[in-house]
Amino acid sequence: MIILLIAEERNLKTKFQQYFGRIGYSVIQYSNPLKAMDNLEEISPDVVICNTSDYPRHWKIVVKQIREKWDRTEVIAVLLVTDTFDFDETDKAATLGVNILSPSTIETIEDFENLNNKIRRYKSPSELFKISSWLPQNPVPFAFSHPKDSRMITGYFVELTTTGGVFHSNEPGEIADIEVGSVIKACSMKIGFLIFSLQVRVGSNSGTISSMEFIDFEGDGYETFLNVVNQHLK
Repeated sequence: MIILLIAEERNLKTKFQQYFGRIGYSVIQYSNPLKAMDNLEEISPDVVICNTSDYPRHWKIVVKQIREKWDRTEVIAVLLVTDTFDFDETDKAATLGVNILSPSTIETIEDFENLNNKIRRYKSPSELFKISSWLPQNPVPFAFSHPKDSRMITGYFVELTTTGGVFHSNEPGEIADIEVGSVIKACSMKIGFLIFSLQVRVGSNSGTISSMEFIDFEGDGYETFLNVVNQHLK
């Protein structure tokens, strides 16, 4: 199955491939919407995702061409939109046959899962993520540099999923001043003999316990992480 991305962000394909590649999709990206339209039949995508901020006029032409060839169940049309995408534009999207409007900011694995859940209302490959929690019997060490003063913070995950985890700090209060929504780029997690370098976003913070949303893993770390975690999910 194929996802066609029409967007200017160069590394968007890599982000989408890292998630959707694991569940059976191939991802193709075009930064030129006219070239994408020229190759629509050859690509024969299952899902077309267009960033409306990049192409505020062209997205309408793209969707119109898609609907001239395929109906809403054959090719899923997704628009990435911002808050400036107003009611009139939303009405035009519905009239043209857009399936899904999705936030244009896609950073965390949870963001990708939310998008995939919307796509799955219409179609999905046979291989899907398992959604569950792993409560490790042995601590899963996690360390990172404090985003404000770069001091080393250490602790461990008491719960892990495919999208993030619940982090318990070794020193009470040492993470109290980290704001919810903060992105922490230099993190290290150890599971057994495996060490993962990753980025996270803080989802909640009590000062001692914090939820961490995984944004990105270095190299093929996310694939390796999934293989490990899925062995423990029920």
